[in-house]
Amino acid sequence: RPMWGSAQSSGINAEYGIRTALTANPNVFVTAAPEQPRKPHYLEQLESYLHHELRLLRCPEKGPSLTRLQVFREVFEYLINDFKTYQNLLAAIKQEYELVLRDQENKLKELDPLRAKLDKLMEANDKRMQNIRQVEHAEIEQLKREKQGLIDELDASKEERYALKRQIERLQEEVKKQYELFRNEADARKMLVSDIIELKYRVDAPAMKSDSSGTEKDDTTLLKFKLNKTKEDLAKLQEKLNEVLADYGDVVPRREYERLEALNTTNTESLERYKTDYNSLLKEHQLLLDQHKVMSAERDEYSHELGLMKRSATPRPDWDQVVPFIEGGDAVWKEMVAGKSSNQMVGVLVGALMGKDNAGPVEEFFEGEGTEPPIPKYLRWTGKVRNRNLSKADTAQLIQDIWNQKIVSDTEKEHGTDLADFLHSYLQQKYQEDLLVVEWGYNIHHSCGQYRAEPHIGLFYETLTGDADDSVYSVLCTQHDALLSHLYKASLKYDSEGSLLVKHLPALLQSFYPLKEGTEIEELVTSLSDSEKINVKALFETDKDGNISSFLKKLYSQFYTERAQFVKDIHTSLVSICGSDKKEYNIQDLCKAFEVADPEKSSKDVNKLLAKVFNLSLDQLSSVGPVDRELLLQRLKSSGLTRSGPKGI
Repeated sequence: RPMWGSAQSSGINAEYGIRTALTANPNVFVTAAPEQPRKPHYLEQLESYLHHELRLLRCPEKGPSLTRLQVFREVFEYLINDFKTYQNLLAAIKQEYELVLRDQENKLKELDPLRAKLDKLMEANDKRMQNIRQVEHAEIEQLKREKQGLIDELDASKEERYALKRQIERLQEEVKKQYELFRNEADARKMLVSDIIELKYRVDAPAMKSDSSGTEKDDTTLLKFKLNKTKEDLAKLQEKLNEVLADYGDVVPRREYERLEALNTTNTESLERYKTDYNSLLKEHQLLLDQHKVMSAERDEYSHELGLMKRSATPRPDWDQVVPFIEGGDAVWKEMVAGKSSNQMVGVLVGALMGKDNAGPVEEFFEGEGTEPPIPKYLRWTGKVRNRNLSKADTAQLIQDIWNQKIVSDTEKEHGTDLADFLHSYLQQKYQEDLLVVEWGYNIHHSCGQYRAEPHIGLFYETLTGDADDSVYSVLCTQHDALLSHLYKASLKYDSEGSLLVKHLPALLQSFYPLKEGTEIEELVTSLSDSEKINVKALFETDKDGNISSFLKKLYSQFYTERAQFVKDIHTSLVSICGSDKKEYNIQDLCKAFEVADPEKSSKDVNKLLAKVFNLSLDQLSSVGPVDRELLLQRLKSSGLTRSGPKGI
C-alpha cells in the first residue's frame, strides 16, 4: 500500500494530462465503474483512453495488429513515466520486448526473399510439368489416331483378301460348270455320230445282203473286232479324261491366275510396309514412355530438392553475430558460406578464426608478383594478399562454376576468350572490389597448383597457365556427357533406372569407345569398386571432398595417353611425307599427315582443328606460313585432339 500511494502521488501530472485529453474530446464517453470493487481513478482513465484509441483507429478486437500494439505501447509508456519507483524495471522490460520484436521482424524480412524464391520455383515446376503433360497427351493422342488408322487399313486389306478368295472360289465353280457343259456337249456329239453311223449302216444293209455268205461271215467277225477295239479306245480315253479331270479340276485360266497373283503380291507388300510402320510407331511410343519415365524421375528429384529447401528454411542460428570477427565484413562471410549447411558453416567459421583449412603451418599471406604485363591480370598486385586456405572441395566447386560461366560467355561471342582473362573478368563481376578480386585470384591460382594432382583441377590449372587449350575441357566434357547418357539409356533397357551391373559394363564401354583396346576397357572396369552394381551418375560426380571417381580419373589418363600417341603418329606421318630433315611444316603437309594418321577425319574437321590450334578463323587459316616443328607438336599436345577412326595404313 505505501508503494501504490507513492506511485499515485507521483503520477498526478500525467493523470491530469490524460484526463484533460479525454475530456477535451467530445466523442469520448467515460462510463461509471461498478461500485464494488472500485478501481483506482488513474487506472480507469488509462483504460478509457486505451478503449478510445482502439475504437478511433478501428483496431481489431483480437489477433496480432501493429496498430493495436502501438496503442498499447503508448499506454504502457504513460504507465512507465508515472510510476517512478518501477520506471527503470518497466523500461528494461519494455526494451527487451522491443528488441525481441525487432529481431523477429528482421528474421521475417530475411525469410521473405526465400519464400518468394520457393513460390517462384514451385510455380515454374508446376508450369513445366503442365507443359510436359500437355505435350505428352497430344503426342499420345496422335499415336493413338495413327495406330487406329493402321488397324483400319489392315482390316480393309483383310476384307479385300477375303473378297478375292471368295471371287476365286466363284470362278472355280463357274469353270467346273463350264467343263461339265462342254463334256455333256461332247458326249452328245459322240452319240449323234453313233446314230448317224447306225442310220448309214441301215441304209447300206440291203446292198450288203447280195454278197456271199462267206463274205458276210468275214464282215461280222471284222465288225466284232472293230467293236472291241473301239471299246478299248473308249476305255483308254475315259481313263485319260478322268486323269485330266483329277489333275486340272481346280485349274483357272493363266491370265486370271497371273492377275490374281500380281494383286496378292501388291497386297502382301502393302501389309509388310504397314507392319514395318506399325513397329516403328511402337518403338517411338516406347521411347516416349521411357522419356516420360525419365521426366517423372526428374520431377521427383526436384520435388525432393524442394522439400529439402523447405526444411532448410527453418530458423537457424544468428550467423550475423560472427561477421565482426571475419576479415572483409559481411560480403566476405556470405561468400564463404554460400550454399553450405550449418555444420559446414561451423567448419568455415573455425577455419577463418584459426587462419587455416588443413593441419600444418601455412603462409598467412601471399606476396604480390607485381603489375607488369607478362603477369596475368588476376595476379597483378604489389604487396601482401591474404591466404584463404581454400579446401579441395571449395576449389573444385569454384572451378566448375568458372567453367560453366565461360561456356555461356563463349557461346555468346564469335571467338572464345582466354581462361586467364576470363577469370579476371569473372572475379571483377562477382566481387567488384580490386582487393577481393586479387585475393580470390591468388587463392584460386595457389589452390589449383596445390591440388593439381586431381585430373579435373590439374586440367584447369594447365589451361589457366597456358599449358593446355580450352578445347581439351570441351572435348572431355562432351565425351563424358555422351557416355553418361549412353550408360543411363542402357540402365533403362535393363529395367534398372540409373544403375548397372558391372558385368554389362565392358560391352557398353566397347560399343561407346570402338577404338579402345580390350586392355583399356578392362582397366576402366577394374577401376570400379568391388560391388556388383554401380550408380551411373556417381561415376561422373564429385564427392564432398572435391575428389572425382577412380573411373573418371582413368578416363582422363587414357585420353592423355591416346592424344600423345595420336600426336606421335602425326609426327611420323609428317616425317614420312616431308623427310626427317625438314624443321618447318605448312598447312598442306599437316592435312596430308592427318589423312595418313586418321583417314576417317573429314577435311572440314581437320580445318576446324587446325584453326583451333593456331587460334585463327577458317578464313585466316590459308594465310598461315610454315610453322616450326617443335612449336607445332607442342600445340598439338596441348589441344583437344581425338581420333575419328582407326589408324591408316
